[in-house]
Amino acid sequence: MKTSNTEPTAFTQPHIVLAPSKPAVRDGASHTFELLVRIQSPDVQAVPVKEHDRPAQALALVIDSSGSMEGRPLEQAKRCAQWVVSRMRAHDRVALVQFDQEVKLLWPAAEVGNGQALGQTIGRIESGGCTALHGGWLEGAKALAQAVKQGLRRVILLSDGEANVGEVEPDLIAAQCREWAGLGITTSTYGLGNGFNEDLMVAMARAGGGGHYYGHTADDLMAPFEKELEMLASLCLSEVRLSIKPAKGVLVDMLNDLPNVDGVHALPDLAHEAEGWALLRVTLSAEAMGLARTGAALLKVIVSGRGGEGQSVLLDAAELRLPVLPDTEWAALPADELVKRRCTEVSAAQALKNVRQAAQRGDWGAAEELLSAAQREHGDSQWVSHILEAMQRLLAERDAQHLGKELLYSAATLTSRLRSKHEQAQMDVASEAAMPKFLRREVEQGRARL
Repeated sequence: MKTSNTEPTAFTQPHIVLAPSKPAVRDGASHTFELLVRIQSPDVQAVPVKEHDRPAQALALVIDSSGSMEGRPLEQAKRCAQWVVSRMRAHDRVALVQFDQEVKLLWPAAEVGNGQALGQTIGRIESGGCTALHGGWLEGAKALAQAVKQGLRRVILLSDGEANVGEVEPDLIAAQCREWAGLGITTSTYGLGNGFNEDLMVAMARAGGGGHYYGHTADDLMAPFEKELEMLASLCLSEVRLSIKPAKGVLVDMLNDLPNVDGVHALPDLAHEAEGWALLRVTLSAEAMGLARTGAALLKVIVSGRGGEGQSVLLDAAELRLPVLPDTEWAALPADELVKRRCTEVSAAQALKNVRQAAQRGDWGAAEELLSAAQREHGDSQWVSHILEAMQRLLAERDAQHLGKELLYSAATLTSRLRSKHEQAQMDVASEAAMPKFLRREVEQGRARL
């Protein structure tokens, strides 16, 4: 595939676009540049997504009913679950799991039908004691495995607390999420309030191949559910895996911290009108520079996934070839604006993580200095600037729990979220509102947009 950041006007299959920071290599003994890998879906207009043609889906709704969920949090969680059921079709399957100190499978992964009986079962959930989070999640995964063998299968876990019954080690739980994702059963997590363990919930979703969301209050829960259901209804490719095959003498570093198992990187599920992406730093040694001068491929990008019927999909591989130009000619070339923007976002995400570390140890002065430095360095990106301003307001409140969650979820959304293929640098309110909910750029991750 010829390297270009110029997109075709219409296409019917997902495809790969390679965008280097400049469309050439600077001549010399070595060279380093950034490369944006864009995995793009077809337009909805090119491949209409008809509701009656959408393959059957299977979800396991796993609801925390521990004592801390008593009252409005649990009522709102139940309302969200009932809304999800109302959006499913008769032949979709939904399992229902309730957990506090015990785990109960209230509904097997059966066809939804008209949803009335399942909705009533959700309505009868009552709050209990402690939080067997791992056991609840695992029961949901097993329910899907026993009833459904192909197609989209996803555990949707909602909790407001720490795992304190059964397995509680975050690394072990995340590793199990990764194992189940390898079997085709993915995990999305929804945290509520300030008491849940955001490190665990984000790690589970990243390892489990799903989304990670949270609501600052019970009233903020519906928005992330709407995002995910809208994305699943427009799903194009799931279990997306990216491999980079560099030529001899080419060193490649992944900059946006995608989950990696044996050199294969996991990307978010791909929906229509969207693109998954990876940002690479490519370094050419003297040997690789010699290859570039001959016009040989410097690296190959391979992407695979699963289509709507569970079939294996292998996209046409993309190869990177770049001309070698003298220094003056190379310097005169314009830098790719989108690549520059993604570099800014990835760098800002790391800055947010550094602020979070300072706030968690109670060093508010260091947190303020780090955040101010990030504003000076990344303020030219409108979206990043808005996020940093929101973090500045939260920092002033000295609420380490709330701030820590916003910083972590904002960093994650900057580095791993699906993007619109046509996303512009400026955040125009009207154009953002016209996008599907799962493609909109949010300034605060835990609050519903008014």
